[in-house]
Amino acid sequence: MINLQDTLRPTPSMNTKPRVLFVDDEPKILNSMRWLFNRDYELYFANSGQEAIDAIRRNKFHVIVSDQRMPGITGIEVLREAKKISPDTMRLLLTGYADLKAIVGSVNESEVFRFITKPWINEELKMVVKLAADTALHGPPVCQAAPQAVPVPAKSEILVIDEDPNVKHLLRQILKERYTLYAAETLDEALTLLDEHEIKVVVSETRVANTDITTLIKLLKKHRPDIISVVLTEHSDAKTIIDLINQGQVYRFLRKPVKPGQCRLSIQSAMIRNAQLRANPELIQRYVVDDLDEEKILANAHKGDGSAAMDPGMFRRMLHHVIRLPRLFSN
Repeated sequence: MINLQDTLRPTPSMNTKPRVLFVDDEPKILNSMRWLFNRDYELYFANSGQEAIDAIRRNKFHVIVSDQRMPGITGIEVLREAKKISPDTMRLLLTGYADLKAIVGSVNESEVFRFITKPWINEELKMVVKLAADTALHGPPVCQAAPQAVPVPAKSEILVIDEDPNVKHLLRQILKERYTLYAAETLDEALTLLDEHEIKVVVSETRVANTDITTLIKLLKKHRPDIISVVLTEHSDAKTIIDLINQGQVYRFLRKPVKPGQCRLSIQSAMIRNAQLRANPELIQRYVVDDLDEEKILANAHKGDGSAAMDPGMFRRMLHHVIRLPRLFSN
């Protein structure tokens, strides 16, 4: 049992260790985190969302790992406040697949680095926390890329991937010709437009023409991390969103029917993020994704047992197109 007076007291450690705050209302979970991480980090604990926010205001943390479901202030709210108070802190959310609303909120409001699904695997959790801590320790501060210091070029190019003609029409209306829009209704059309134009932001459904487009989003983040993805979909399930964050670092996840104001602000913000990354390529490491096992995807495609998102030929064609896109910088 963790004493409440002990929760915000660090464990004895060297000052050079990364500082990690764990937030959970269950003492047994915090005890598990102490056991897992005590040797490698300077640990802090909070039993509630409010305690965590108070701690963030008083201390500098490299990583925050918060449970979602807590009485009062939820994990999303904790991480949203952490983003405001300490934007350089890497934010991880512990959640279950059932928390769909929470997952969407954490993408759009908290910009989490990773979702950690329950029950977690200890070694995988340790690897994610280490990656987050290393990024916070060695990566550039976010404040170096303040939005006002990074202008977005006029007529920057957006690729819209959606079969619904109303989506393209709506985007043209709400963006008021501020950007150049290209539209694709199939995967092949999308790949051609990516080849021909310097796309900054992709706004995409998760499926078009009965093809899974999330694989393209993940491949783009791996091979062209400066391209920012906004998902606009009527298909939403927790696993898809979690995979899109952990393997694709999707910037915003919006559900149909579209709210024009929210959509416009999301795309404008995505354009600013693209400009920030181009001006400060070292920031890419703050958005590194889980490795996408391309060989495994191909192997599943060959099975023909329903586990594949697309046939092998289509995946190879997609991979070929993405790999040959101009690499602005290495990720």
